Amino acid sequence: MARTFLETLTERQRRRLTELGKHVDHTAGANLANQADPAPPVLIVQSGFVKALRTAQGDTPPMIVDLLGAGDVLGLEDCLIGWTSHLAYVATKPVRVLEIPQKAFRAFLHDNKQVMGVAAEALAFRLRLRDVALGFAPAKIRSRLTAFLTRLQVVYGVPVEDRVVIDVGLNHADIASAIGASPASVHSEMVKLKNEGYLTTGYKTIHLKKQLREDGPPLFPEVPAARGARSRRAEPVRPKMLSRASAQPRAV
Repeated sequence: MARTFLETLTERQRRRLTELGKHVDHTAGANLANQADPAPPVLIVQSGFVKALRTAQGDTPPMIVDLLGAGDVLGLEDCLIGWTSHLAYVATKPVRVLEIPQKAFRAFLHDNKQVMGVAAEALAFRLRLRDVALGFAPAKIRSRLTAFLTRLQVVYGVPVEDRVVIDVGLNHADIASAIGASPASVHSEMVKLKNEGYLTTGYKTIHLKKQLREDGPPLFPEVPAARGARSRRAEPVRPKMLSRASAQPRAV
């Protein structure tokens, strides 16, 4: 799936969604929804970036489990099953969302089977990406960090001359939260990547100067050996310096 939920809809369907909701603007750092909110509205990101956080227990710090941008749907899982919000959402950049009441959005999906299919595909795509990220949990910090940065590069990176700029509003503490590491260890690894010529950084921005090496666990399974041929590992498709529109589901 290369396109977002919103991009896949027809113009008529997008107009109908606009009629069901209202546009709301939020500043960077604003809470869009809290974990355990009852019947949270569905939020469709129009611009900006939002981090999704989950707190395991009341006395533990929240962990970033996802990052969402323009065209993505917040609260889709909660809407489909009619439960309370299982995540909190915080804007990392100034953001505009289309806010639609949960019941109205669910009725819209039930009346539009094609849109229901698009929503299911969008949800499946994001779950695949989350599962890939979870596969790096036992890996070293370097592997977790490079996998996370590679995903940001492919999904949200903007090519600028000889580099790709990741400008999604995340700082080192956010990255540490996303990969399950300490801010100090993330800072240390980022310094190493800078010294090795892979990237430079600005205020909450990362400039990737060359492709990050893959030093984590295998991302792809072994290819079954053809009869009479030697078994060999599948050659991974390396993420190119492309925009979100060119991202493939298998990218990390």
